Amino acid sequence: MRFVNRKGVYVLEQLGANVEPGAKETSAMYRCQLNNLNNQPHFELSSTKQNGYAGLEMTSKMATVQKNKEGFTPRQVKAAMEARSAMHILNAPSTKSLNYAIRSSLIKNCPITEEAINHAEAISGPDASTLKGKSTGPTPKKMYDDFFSPPEELYQHNQSITICIDHMEIENAKFLTCIDTTVRYRSCIPVQILKTDPVFEALDKTFRHYNKAGFQVKIIKCDRAFIPLTDDVLDDMGATIDPTAAGDHEPTAERNNRTLKERVRVALARLPYKVVPKVITECLKRQAAELLNVFPQKDSISSHFSPQQLIDNVNINYKSDMVAELGQY
Repeated sequence: MRFVNRKGVYVLEQLGANVEPGAKETSAMYRCQLNNLNNQPHFELSSTKQNGYAGLEMTSKMATVQKNKEGFTPRQVKAAMEARSAMHILNAPSTKSLNYAIRSSLIKNCPITEEAINHAEAISGPDASTLKGKSTGPTPKKMYDDFFSPPEELYQHNQSITICIDHMEIENAKFLTCIDTTVRYRSCIPVQILKTDPVFEALDKTFRHYNKAGFQVKIIKCDRAFIPLTDDVLDDMGATIDPTAAGDHEPTAERNNRTLKERVRVALARLPYKVVPKVITECLKRQAAELLNVFPQKDSISSHFSPQQLIDNVNINYKSDMVAELGQY
């Protein structure tokens, strides 16, 4: 039986396993597969009538501990194994640190020598447990944030703002969407159910962004579904809810929902899946709102600064932050 290296894992490869159903395997296909297997590192396991599966043979391309022991005496091999055991007793220091400790006589009456430590590296190679415990991920690229403060004139005459809110549902995922009429900052917060308490908590998160930037939300324009929030919003947030007439919808909020839905549809169309879980839909929706805030809006108080800059007072370098967050799913 031949176990072939496939992306770092040795698997049992059977000749003809990749042939399409119903097709006959020709001698040319057999020879082609055989040549491909012979050119790769592999294990060969042979069988005997007496002992069953016996000889385990490895190709000469692969280094093994048994081969590495050749050229060392049994005493040197034993000393090397003791040196590797001593390394773990001392909480796995590096080879350089262990050699320095022995050379400096920091360990009294130590039977381990530098030669034995070097022989252990030559025979066994890097220790598997040390590699698993000490290996770290790649160093991330350094991010440079250009901090700045937008002109105060932009805030001087626009301390009080009006926001437009609405409900939205995509693929069974429910959201509270908000956009203001001054900065044109969009927010999209997922909610579990469209009830008073979850919507009030989502609205409170939106208010925090504006309060942090020095804005005060005085009026909330919405449809009549938000009328039950009138007293709570007035008492806790100091804002007044201005509902539309019966049967009407808030036009600014509806246009915001349409824009967000378009961006999410584009993202879903690019995914190689027919069905996506709810958590990905929520992430895509939040990504659509945040990335729309990166670009300046023509109806905003400034055509040079984006809503994100005006709210956060800092030029945030997005690069691939949202892509990495989406990639974990």
